[in-house]
Amino acid sequence: MVIRFDGNEYECRRNETVLELFLRNGVSTPFSCRNGVCHTCLLRSTNISPPTVSQRGIKQSLADKGYFMPCVCRPVADMEIERPRAADLLTRAVVYKKTLLSPDVCRVLLEPATQVYYRAGQFINLHGVDGVIRSYSLASVPHEDCYLEIHVKRIPDGKMSCWIFGDLRENDEIEFHGPLGENYYIPEDKSQNLLLISTGTGVAPHIGIVKDALLSGHQGNIKLYHGSKKHYGHYLWPQLEKLARHYPNFSYVLCASDDAIIGSVVMGRSNEVALEQNKNLRGWSVYLSGRPEMVMATEKSVIASGVSQKNIYADPFEYDQTSIADSLSVPDDQLSEGMVDFERRNTPDPDPEMWQALEEGALMTKILSDFYTRVFDDERLNPYFSGVTKRRLIEKVYNFHYQMFTGKKVYFGDRPKNAHHWMVISDELFDYREALMEACLRENGLPDHLVKRWLEYENMYREDIVKSRPINKIMFGMEMPLDGFDEIAIEASTLCDSCGGEISVGDMVRYHVRLGTTYCTNCMCDLISSSD
Repeated sequence: MVIRFDGNEYECRRNETVLELFLRNGVSTPFSCRNGVCHTCLLRSTNISPPTVSQRGIKQSLADKGYFMPCVCRPVADMEIERPRAADLLTRAVVYKKTLLSPDVCRVLLEPATQVYYRAGQFINLHGVDGVIRSYSLASVPHEDCYLEIHVKRIPDGKMSCWIFGDLRENDEIEFHGPLGENYYIPEDKSQNLLLISTGTGVAPHIGIVKDALLSGHQGNIKLYHGSKKHYGHYLWPQLEKLARHYPNFSYVLCASDDAIIGSVVMGRSNEVALEQNKNLRGWSVYLSGRPEMVMATEKSVIASGVSQKNIYADPFEYDQTSIADSLSVPDDQLSEGMVDFERRNTPDPDPEMWQALEEGALMTKILSDFYTRVFDDERLNPYFSGVTKRRLIEKVYNFHYQMFTGKKVYFGDRPKNAHHWMVISDELFDYREALMEACLRENGLPDHLVKRWLEYENMYREDIVKSRPINKIMFGMEMPLDGFDEIAIEASTLCDSCGGEISVGDMVRYHVRLGTTYCTNCMCDLISSSD
């Protein structure tokens, strides 16, 4: 199938999504969850109706206009695609009130210009300055609260949170898309027990869900566990205490993982404490919000405790693990202490001259293809890329440079320090690699002053890459093993790096902690057998 977008034509492979096609060709378009959840990637088909699965969860008025999610759209015919129209997606709102709930958490009340229909616990995509978009969960309850309420955690160097804390004023106008998400209370069985586990400002959607359930007359037990590294991170405890006194079927536990026990605060991680105190969860519904690795681990644990997959509510997001503060791919209320960028390396300002000289990406594709063809043929450099396909490598490096030169957030992979954590690279080898890159830049016609500038950009990361021994990869503030395999339940559909077969959401996969390669169930068995 042929896909026409931004004046160009692209050949879509069999079973390839539109987003995968764009990433393969270095096409810049916003995306986030890659699983049809967040709606960040919405585009519009102008010639045919998109596949039904790609419009699931989209408002009917938008679906009627041809909007669809490219991350889950596998074309069945040629498509002509356009970017979304702001008037179709965005709702304007006035900042009614802005108050501090704690030194690093700000509550913002928004008054939409038009009626907004939502459910407590959903999220909105807030549009800030310079095209920055962040997702924030709603703490408000429809039919009870007059305003949309979000809680914003101050993230050091976070563009959106710093702007909200510093520059956003009451009575300012702002735009948002949504509400979106499926993390909300469903009053099907009001006798069912509910367990809510959160960290940081992930408690924001949970207090909305709790209030919604209680106001709807829920009769089952409702237990909320809120975790924070320090006791003062429990900024909603007065509201939780008020609810607990008024409703006998609601209780809450505050957990601190890195602090002395003060008052009723329990020492430990919220998910671990919750599972220790509630061992049999068969028949319960579970709501998870907060640090993504907590959500992932807890989902696996509660299933083992008897919870049905359909009764687990958590909007799954992917994100750039080492540059979270400036990523588009995770709600800011899912950030918590210890999750901010551990590579405090400033990225350069966008370089329009460089981007224009690179023919808006066309020449950069040629340069990178030329460079990595030479790298894979080079006996000194080739060993560093064992198990990685050249095409996949070019795509990732293209997106990294695209983001660096344009300022647009399209790269969601590891930053240089994490990407090269296991590689022992000397200054001499780094210079050898740079000489090869310089030759490719010059032979492909990049002007001398831009060749120099490109190499200066790459030298910014020299101290992150050059080292005499491997270092552990840092994820969520924790050191990961240098090598070996681990197993996880996959949160976004992908392809097996061995057989090429599709891996569906919820499938158990075996992945290599250094290479990031992922293997399906069948190939997992082959790996285990070969290692015995």
